[in-house]
Amino acid sequence: MGLNIKPVIVLSRGAGVFVNESGRMEMVLDNEDTGARIRSLLEEMKAETGPHASILEPLAVSDPADFKPLFRDGQDIDALLVYFLGVTPIEQLLKWQGPIIAFSGPCTPAMALYAVGEERRERPGLFVALDYTDIRRTLRIVGAKKALADTRVLMFGFPPSWHLRWYGFPDLERLRRRFGVEFVPVELRELIETVPKVDPKAAARIADEWAENAREISGPSPDHIRQSVTAYLAMSRIMEKKGAGAMVINCLEITQAKKFSDKIINPCMGMQTMRDRGIPAGCEMDIPCLLTMILLGQLTNAPAFLGNIVRADPEKNEIKLSHCILPTRMPGFDKDPLPYTLCDLHGAKGVTAYTHINPGQPVTLARARRNLERITASGGELTDSEDTCFCRNTLTIRVPDARRFVQLAEGNHHAMVFGDCLEDLEALCGLLDCEFRTV
Repeated sequence: MGLNIKPVIVLSRGAGVFVNESGRMEMVLDNEDTGARIRSLLEEMKAETGPHASILEPLAVSDPADFKPLFRDGQDIDALLVYFLGVTPIEQLLKWQGPIIAFSGPCTPAMALYAVGEERRERPGLFVALDYTDIRRTLRIVGAKKALADTRVLMFGFPPSWHLRWYGFPDLERLRRRFGVEFVPVELRELIETVPKVDPKAAARIADEWAENAREISGPSPDHIRQSVTAYLAMSRIMEKKGAGAMVINCLEITQAKKFSDKIINPCMGMQTMRDRGIPAGCEMDIPCLLTMILLGQLTNAPAFLGNIVRADPEKNEIKLSHCILPTRMPGFDKDPLPYTLCDLHGAKGVTAYTHINPGQPVTLARARRNLERITASGGELTDSEDTCFCRNTLTIRVPDARRFVQLAEGNHHAMVFGDCLEDLEALCGLLDCEFRTV
């Protein structure tokens, strides 16, 4: 998913103010010299913003009236990157409703701070960048908002009534109107009917890959592994047909209802594979946690783990986060995967995995409120990882205040990613007009 970035070059009546590495400011009055320097800056901008940013035709501004082209209809602009190289009244610029990144050159913030240093405290979506690291970070935040708006979520099995309270089931139309995310319901019956249509040779080939890539196999039979792949391929087939990029499933009805026991196996390993492919997949029809996973995944370029808070110890300030689907790509999609052991589900029929993680890893935990009105988050450090069978993966995480964590928690399931992204998440909440609080 690319972002369309519009560079805006703000000058002083055609002249540019440039700052050299020693911190000396220089006014360049020669138009040809100014133009050459700007072209060099734009080339640098294209190289530094990364492959996912499309740099649009730049707009040079020396007079407030020069901002008018920004407001023409039909333009697809995700963010303005405003290069402050001079002084021009910017009241017209601030009427732009989208994200604005203010910049005045690497490590030379003076002009950007002159322009919007105070204004940014009053308006979400207005950023000051010190260097291209800041710019890339801000573009990740802007990209996370766009990704949410572009997401189509497939809901396998509309939840029974008791889900509505236990999992904070949201107002789907409200989410669509506020954030653009779309939800498509699919009956479990359609998934069950798709299972026999899966190519058995394709299922056998992927089953062999799962087994070969595993550190070991502890519990599931080859036949159960093939059934698990078949469930994965059936879900993938329907998602492709419906044009969905994320999914959430009423998996408890599959794993606990006898009427499905001979028709489909648990979807856990298939959902883990989806997460490792960059497709957010939520358990137990928990849509608020799925939305949290989408946002955290976009900020970190990695999948998220969804888990139950099974224990919170206020003396040690530790919590235990437990579930059966822990992606192997937690370190990042561009990193080597973590090793895993193929296991059965809760000591019975089924297929899941225990993913091996070393302690010492910094993490971020978060959960959104029902309709994404608020996100509550905490930093932490992974201190232990255990195979606990029910559920398979139990992580012990040291947090700043376990008691406060529980008191502020929006619900049980929490999404977890590697790394500390609290600052980015807070900035993203500002863009989404969503309250942010941290433990």
